[in-house]
Amino acid sequence: MGRGRLVVVGVVVLVAVLVGGVAWYLGPIAPVATGYAAKTACSGHLLAGRPLDDAAGDLPDNPLVPFLRTEVDEDAGTVSASLLGLWDSTAWYTPGVGCTLATADPGFAPLQAAAVADPSAEWPLGEAVDLDAARDAAGVDGAALDRAVENAFVEDAPDGLRKNTRAVVVVRDGRVVAERYADGFDAQTPLLGWSMGKSVANAVVGRLVADGRMALDDADLREEWAGDLRAQITMAELLHMTSGLAFDETYDPDTDATNMLFRPGSTAEFAAAKPLADDPGTAWSYSSGTSNIVCDEAQDASELGLELARDLVFDPLGMTSAVMEADASGGLVCSSFPYMTARDWARFGQWFLQEGEWEGQQLLPTDWIEATTTPVELETENPYGAHWWLNEGADGDLRMPGVPADAYWASGNEGQQVVVVPSEDLVVVRLGFTTDFSGIDWGLEALLTGAISATGS
Repeated sequence: MGRGRLVVVGVVVLVAVLVGGVAWYLGPIAPVATGYAAKTACSGHLLAGRPLDDAAGDLPDNPLVPFLRTEVDEDAGTVSASLLGLWDSTAWYTPGVGCTLATADPGFAPLQAAAVADPSAEWPLGEAVDLDAARDAAGVDGAALDRAVENAFVEDAPDGLRKNTRAVVVVRDGRVVAERYADGFDAQTPLLGWSMGKSVANAVVGRLVADGRMALDDADLREEWAGDLRAQITMAELLHMTSGLAFDETYDPDTDATNMLFRPGSTAEFAAAKPLADDPGTAWSYSSGTSNIVCDEAQDASELGLELARDLVFDPLGMTSAVMEADASGGLVCSSFPYMTARDWARFGQWFLQEGEWEGQQLLPTDWIEATTTPVELETENPYGAHWWLNEGADGDLRMPGVPADAYWASGNEGQQVVVVPSEDLVVVRLGFTTDFSGIDWGLEALLTGAISATGS
């Protein structure tokens, strides 16, 4: 064999090894990366109505992002993402259901939200907002409140890190007293709540408990748990994140959380297949998989299917923008994929502030909020109740010392919060894309203390 031919053979072998190595490395993570890109762009564009390039930009920092390509088929209602032309994923849009990662059209029937009786009525029963009148009625220091809200949008974080706040709504005495949006967003833009959907799951279960279709001590929840210790897991333990089920909540490629959310399939079945890491009720562990099991059980108990959150929570409160997206099996992804406007998120918080009462109807059990906001007494990452985060833990310590002890909140990835402060008759909503901070670190406490100071009696 000539020298030139040996060189060619060597180059071919080297290229084959390199390609094989890249394929070996990307094989487990590429489907998650393309699934994340397709799902995010589909929801942002086809559900929320944002420009495709803008919606497709809502991706976390990752070395694969520059190599992802996203395409939309407006007629088919799909968004596809590919990586290096070798891996691709597609999300399918259905009105009222949102975007679903699937290998083929899941064939969901569109869901239509109930119309608000009078759109010109004052919020929360309608969409009319008069900030001046609301502030006068509540005795709000408007200038101070505006400064507090303004600070939530100021990009003064250390090392150039950004808050990227997109919406803030402040409600005092049941009326909107402050509201602001970033450029490109407004009161009609549905925004992703991420794990705030877990608090919606809490409400769904509360509705079913109120009418006797579920109970917190329900056990023997799933057929695949029959015959082992998982059959002892109760609905209360699922809500309190004390089921004992193993689940890796890390948001890296090829972990439980990302595989569950960004590959086609059933999110509830993925989570329910996990073994026990601890005996039920003996340890706390935050798990998005748990929340999808909760909603799967609620769908079965109610026989409502895709209509579960809409019929039990969204429509009764007039939350016409709200969508809880579904997976390919038709299970609602309550852990992570709720979309609604900031005003609708505020309606949800106001409902809990009113202890489950809405327009004269007690929709949740009378003791539901107390149960929801009682801290788990096991060791927790931070004070936690039943699918709601709490300011005060079982030991009396406050997570935010400057905020009243009775505050509690729904919280989602990238800085999504709906905060309820009963002692101040206050609800504060903040939505954004804060990839550089986690939890409440972007500046939630400053927003809350400023709002409380400006609105307090």
